[in-house]
Amino acid sequence: MIDPHTVRPPFRTLPIHADAPPRSAWGLYAPDDERGALNLLTPARVADAALLVRMGKQFRLDLPLDEPHPTFFSREPMRHEVLEILPNVLDDRLDGFFPQASTQWDALAHYAHSVHGFYNGHTAAQAKAGRLSIDTMAGQGLAGRAVLADVAGYQEQIGAPFDPDSSFVVSVDILRATLAAQGTMLRTGDLLLVRTGWLGWFLGLPAGERQRVADSSRELFTFRLPGLGPAPAMAEYLWDAGVAMLAADTPMVEVYPVVAAIDDPSAFTIDDTMHAQVMALLGIPLGEFFVLDPLAADCRTDARWEGFFTSAPLRLRGGIGSPPNVIVFK
Repeated sequence: MIDPHTVRPPFRTLPIHADAPPRSAWGLYAPDDERGALNLLTPARVADAALLVRMGKQFRLDLPLDEPHPTFFSREPMRHEVLEILPNVLDDRLDGFFPQASTQWDALAHYAHSVHGFYNGHTAAQAKAGRLSIDTMAGQGLAGRAVLADVAGYQEQIGAPFDPDSSFVVSVDILRATLAAQGTMLRTGDLLLVRTGWLGWFLGLPAGERQRVADSSRELFTFRLPGLGPAPAMAEYLWDAGVAMLAADTPMVEVYPVVAAIDDPSAFTIDDTMHAQVMALLGIPLGEFFVLDPLAADCRTDARWEGFFTSAPLRLRGGIGSPPNVIVFK
């Protein structure tokens, strides 16, 4: 019997069971599994990844909780108040705190396939009751090997830079070429970090331009983002490469509008998204708004595009997302 924690069946052989949705990994680990690809973060892989720490450098990948500002997707801005609860004793209070407003992990309870439901056949009622929640990810913490794919840097290197305020498609071919140019190979159980340069661009805009971009996220017909796609091909690549977690420096990971990556936009359905194909069908969590520019600058200096990562999401029972509290060590 093959141990799915160490060897996964190729994407072309999915699904595992005849009654599971096409291109899904449902039932691979257990009929009621809630961790999905996080099952690949085995003790042996964590121990191997820890050996990547050589210089003691640390890179925090989270934004401050009050960034980005303005907020995206109609979420309220967080309000922070310092209280004097006793003489000389201070405390904090947060109002309007959206765990997915800043740098975040999406729990597998965040997104469902419109036909088949949430990962591993869980229903919306089960997700609302706490199945697939962020606490499932946070229970023992997360650790392993992180690999940075500096797509923005590679495109500049080959003389083909792209506008961060556009729907530039990071295809499988571009992702492969980026990793090849870096001399980097993905291994089973990796956290793949994809740098488009979008977040650094956004944070560097004047206040009025930041407002324009944030406002456009509320009007999805005008919103534009670089990102990964098309989803079916990218799902196959990520699965066969053994990626356990995927994060990017954008608000959505995938290109937006998604139809920018599709040959026939008239055939698009809501399930042609990375969120449906990668999260709901394959159980790979997505991370958004990750701070990758300082890490990329250091990787360019020493030509090492990997490191040891740790992540301690909030232990919010039934939570749908959380700040990731990610540090990459080199």
